[in-house]
Parts: sequence; C-alpha cells; structure tokens
Amino acid sequence: MNKLLKNKYKKCFDWPKPYSWMVKDLIGGMYYEKGRPQGSYLVALGLICYTEIIGREILSFNNPNVKKESLNKKKCFNTFLGSYMSYNKILEDFPDIYESFRHGLCHQYSIRGPETGVFVFYEPSSINDFKKMGVDTTKGLLLHKQNIKKVFVIEPYLENFINGIEKFLKEKKEI
Repeated sequence: MNKLLKNKYKKCFDWPKPYSWMVKDLIGGMYYEKGRPQGSYLVALGLICYTEIIGREILSFNNPNVKKESLNKKKCFNTFLGSYMSYNKILEDFPDIYESFRHGLCHQYSIRGPETGVFVFYEPSSINDFKKMGVDTTKGLLLHKQNIKKVFVIEPYLENFINGIEKFLKEKKEI
C-alpha cells in the first residue's frame, strides 16, 4: 500500500468493518503519479459496486424489518450516491446512472454509451472540456445534457465516497 495514500486515508482504517476493509481494498489498488492519486479499472469497479452495497446497508439500517436481499439494487445505489455522496443533481439530470455506469462497468467492461471513459490517471487539465460546459468537476461522474460523453474519474469519486461513508457512520453513531 502506498504510504502517501495510507496517510491520507488513515482515519478510515479505524472505521468499523466492512467500511474500513472497503477503503483498504480501494487504496490498495492505487498509487501516486505526478503528485496525484491514481487508480485502476478494478478500483473504479470496486467504487461503483461498493456504492450499491453501502446504499443497501443504509436502506437496511433505516428499514430494519425489510430483508436486505429484497431491496431494489438501483434504489440502494441511488440512495448512497444521491443522499450521502451528494450526487442528487446528477441523478435528477441523468436517472440512468445505475444502468450506464454500474451495469456498464460490471457487465461490459466500459460505461454504456457512445463516448465513455474511466480516468484511472488524470490531470485536472484533462477535464477542462467539462469545466467549460459548467459540469461540477468535484464529482467523479462527469456528464452533460448536450454532450454524449460520460466519464468516471476515480480521485474525486473516492473523496465523495469516503465523505458519504463518514456521513452514514455518524448517523449510526459509529464514529
């Protein structure tokens, strides 16, 4: 595990399981290059799958009488992504995020759509086109209504993901 990443995300290692394990898994597949944390396709896939899993934990926590396996997977994904990672605006504008990103990465080895990409390594200048269109580039899902491009960027998504877990654990009074 990269020392810089280990130090950056040290607080997460004290979280209860499985959340601490998830963060360790993710940063274990990352490295630093040109002063920025970078990942791999496997890290991107893990982030997307863990988003659904944590959403299921949230819905189960809020509805203890409902069996986890009966919860709608898209609702689980959207709950964590929207309410905890603060992607509500993106979900409103692009209700097919689950199908495009989660199903695409898991089942097709790419985001569904004509022009897509997973930025496992990026420099902030590489997303300038999205900035010029007014897209919130602090999020790891870059989309625009007048543009067919869909991009997943690991670094900001990981930050939003960790903040979302922290928010949920505070609600549960576990940190």
